[in-house]
Amino acid sequence: MNFIIFGVLAPILYWLIRMAIKNFVINFINNAKRNSGVKNMTQCSKCKMFVDEADMQIVDGDFICTKPECKK
Repeated sequence: MNFIIFGVLAPILYWLIRMAIKNFVINFINNAKRNSGVKNMTQCSKCKMFVDEADMQIVDGDFICTKPECKK
């Protein structure tokens, strides 16, 4: 009887509880990111400043900001 409880049921219950907690934590973090007002920032390849992703352009695989000196 101890083998069934500790050898079969305990690992299965441990795995289920672990998965439930993991899903709860991942959902909590994703909701916190989604509801925050923090913008995603990307570094410009030329001037090395961090700018909002909406103000960036991809030129030849590099992120370039919209400042005139970087567009040259």
